[in-house]
Amino acid sequence: MKLQTILFLVITIVSTFLCVRRMNSKGCISFGYIGLLILSINAFTIFSWLFMCNSLKDIYTVSVSENKYYAEVVSTTSEEHYNDESGEYQTMYTPTVKFTTNTGSLIHKELNFSTSNKKIGKTYKVHYDETNDTIITLGFTMIIKTVGAFIFCFVFSFLFIGLLFFILNHPMDNYKNLASLIGFYFFVPFLMIGFDSLLIYSIFYGNSVPFFVIILLLFFISILSLAIVGYIKMLLSEGMPKMKRAGPGKWVSR
Repeated sequence: MKLQTILFLVITIVSTFLCVRRMNSKGCISFGYIGLLILSINAFTIFSWLFMCNSLKDIYTVSVSENKYYAEVVSTTSEEHYNDESGEYQTMYTPTVKFTTNTGSLIHKELNFSTSNKKIGKTYKVHYDETNDTIITLGFTMIIKTVGAFIFCFVFSFLFIGLLFFILNHPMDNYKNLASLIGFYFFVPFLMIGFDSLLIYSIFYGNSVPFFVIILLLFFISILSLAIVGYIKMLLSEGMPKMKRAGPGKWVSR
């Protein structure tokens, strides 16, 4: 672990030096600011990939395993968080659940998320691995985690690639065009399709919810599915809209 940390810092310092040289910046302050930015991009890129791999691993584990249980909340632990917008403290509750495994073991386990709603007796659908003593909460929690992991990973990976092009003195025009194409043809439709798929997944494999919530989910699935079809038709018929400058700081599509 120490060797990886040293290697990471060396790569960051070399990248900072190359970036400063291309920008023709001088002074310790410029080097420090640019170095901090590059350090953040590199660190968040690594973290985002680890986060994404962990999310995909959870989805795979849940998909192939039959160790799914309905767990009941039996207690909660509370923690105060200060809200800068309201200027007040908000109490967040981390639920502890209990359930019986297929082998007859009674498990008490704290879930890996907090909620503002303290509900003793609420049930969650979970996956539990007795060998590793790990628990995965299914349903909407997994949806948010997966979508967030994808967005996080995509954004920081693309920033890292752009940084790599820049320090290697690669022309940036092609990168900017590629960013537009990937965002329009891949990122947006993939995000829509992925979120729609996860909503469908949550209905069949998520936590038990009231009937009106299922109806609401089906409504959003229908709307999103129609939007996906319309978006793909637009891509096939019109392609990516081009932007034309109409004045200072003003652009219009044409």
